[in-house]
Amino acid sequence: MASGDESGTAPEDRPFRPDVEGLRAVAVALVVLFHSGISALSGGYIGVDVFFVISGFVITGVLLRERGSSGRTSILAFYGRRCRRIIPAATVVIIATVFLTYSYLGIGTGGQTASDGKWATVFLANLHFSAIGTDYLGSQRPPSPLQNYWSLSVEEQFYVIYPTLFLLLAAIRTRLSLRTRLAIGLVFVIGGSLFFSITDTASHATGAYFSPFTRAWELALGALVAVGTPWLKRLPNGTAALTTWLGFGAILVAAFTYTSQTAYPGSLVAVPVVGAALIIAGGVKAPRFGAEALLGLAPFRGLGKLSYSLYLWHWPILIIAAEYAGKTSLSVPQNLGWVAVALLASVLTYVLVENPVRHAKPLLRIRWASVGLGAVVVALALGVVTVQSDLAGGSAVGPGNATRSAAGPGATLQAVRRLVVAADGIQRVPPGLSPSVSEALTEPASNWGGPPGCQPAVPQSSVPSCEFGDRRGRHTLVFYGDSHAAMWFRALDDIATQAHWRLFVLSKGACPAAPLPTHPPGAAGRWVACDQWHRFAIDRINRIDPDLLIVTQNVTPTPDSRSYTKAQWRSGLEQLFKHVTATKTVKIVIGNLPLIRGPACLASHSDDVRACSTAPRSYLTPYDLAERRAATAEGARYISVTPWFCAKTCSAVIGNYNVYFNSAHVALGYSRFLEGVLAQRLNLPSV
Repeated sequence: MASGDESGTAPEDRPFRPDVEGLRAVAVALVVLFHSGISALSGGYIGVDVFFVISGFVITGVLLRERGSSGRTSILAFYGRRCRRIIPAATVVIIATVFLTYSYLGIGTGGQTASDGKWATVFLANLHFSAIGTDYLGSQRPPSPLQNYWSLSVEEQFYVIYPTLFLLLAAIRTRLSLRTRLAIGLVFVIGGSLFFSITDTASHATGAYFSPFTRAWELALGALVAVGTPWLKRLPNGTAALTTWLGFGAILVAAFTYTSQTAYPGSLVAVPVVGAALIIAGGVKAPRFGAEALLGLAPFRGLGKLSYSLYLWHWPILIIAAEYAGKTSLSVPQNLGWVAVALLASVLTYVLVENPVRHAKPLLRIRWASVGLGAVVVALALGVVTVQSDLAGGSAVGPGNATRSAAGPGATLQAVRRLVVAADGIQRVPPGLSPSVSEALTEPASNWGGPPGCQPAVPQSSVPSCEFGDRRGRHTLVFYGDSHAAMWFRALDDIATQAHWRLFVLSKGACPAAPLPTHPPGAAGRWVACDQWHRFAIDRINRIDPDLLIVTQNVTPTPDSRSYTKAQWRSGLEQLFKHVTATKTVKIVIGNLPLIRGPACLASHSDDVRACSTAPRSYLTPYDLAERRAATAEGARYISVTPWFCAKTCSAVIGNYNVYFNSAHVALGYSRFLEGVLAQRLNLPSV
């Protein structure tokens, strides 16, 4: 059944491009295999950029065909096509993912996924994930099962602006043809967006990755290829064929050589993006020996038809399966088995949802029906997700049997110890828990602490001045470490402000304070940016020449994921202090938190808080001892925080505080409750 909207090419081009359909297959295969853990495809994430180029090409072809056949452009028809193509399948996967997450991973993860689902439903997932991804603490949680919706959101945001640009350029009275006007406008978009991609990646990598402004040029380049179809048809066959293979090679080079350490999107995104554009541009001539000889084969075209549904399904299935197994990632064979499940779900979605809606005669016959359907489906999805969240959230915590603490920020050690000892007797989650279990699991990481604007992304190795506290103070404090420094920032900022001290923060998540090599989050190999950060941080400490240097760090592995020995860990901290040349500086080491299961456990054990408790001793204990000995050897003081969290056991609930943000980081409320104790141990006035 023809819908009339299959031709996503310019009027001068073939109505159907087998090579473009096959290129979709390459794009989705790269992404899916990368997410499955195929180590050779360390840059498989570039498949998303290939999709962007294809989308820009197809949408522009649709607009040009409509303009050429009717002499006008209908915005209503444009968005109707988008609603039929995008919203039904996307909505089905969102609702199913939230339901499966609640069912198999519990209300904690379900609540977070429901929150993510609301943003994904209205195509703002990229902005949502950018906001919560700016704080390294957020990466301590498993990825959202709906995180792949960020790219879909970028596309839809582009589609909000692009038709208006098309109409404005079409309305300009000039001797220049519409194609020429569009080409000029797209060149400006490409130049501005690529420049923004390069500069923003260098200063704010996480935001740049999710930003529609850094990605717009990728869609615009695909659009430019569609606009240039009449000119591309003049290419000699040999040149066109060579162009397609050069483009295919560029995509493969990026897929096999880029890694998680690659500054991305930045300037290097141009390799796969230009590669995709070359394949499509050379394919306009349909050269006999071009890349279409491969991409046009039936297996590629078949996978290309399923690429949209497969992209939607594979990520939530992989993430839910891994979390259900209690792991951050499954083995490659296990992942490929779940990819097969995702492929089956994609076939069903394509047959039962995508095609029937796209080709439904009532939607094609009534101009406003498709947009109306899209609005209804979005509203329905928001309602379903909200109802699931409310129903589950209402049972997240039961009535408690512990009294609320009257103590506030600045509590004494005696008050803290009384609550810690009493915590061993808490059996049920108390009413008025701060924050509630559902809040703890859904609150964006960016709201929970960490110096704003001073937490460098994975590839970054420096930060601006990052000065806090009382900036007119005569005494200076430097706080240096990884995410364990970030989690204490709010409390220490309060203390420094009250004491009229200047506070400088040097905090890079997952990169220890000690100059020991490690691997970057989620990747193998030595983390060069962390090594560079060590040199930068030590140089800044020496230039500041502080009155007080406070160091805290989590235990990290070697570049090949082995555990450091206790002697190596101690030597690393001693080496740090030897590199600090300031003679007047008092040095303090704050020890690690005891590990615990945290809010995710409380969500499943609201009637048995003690099921979430742990013993004070863990595998971290010998490393704490190593740090204490290193501090003593270098004339520094060591502060153990274990008594602030543990009596006979370490409880997830102390007084009315939900103590942990996750298994290894203190929650903001409890960290500020401890300000008085921390100030006392630092010999600084408490708030």
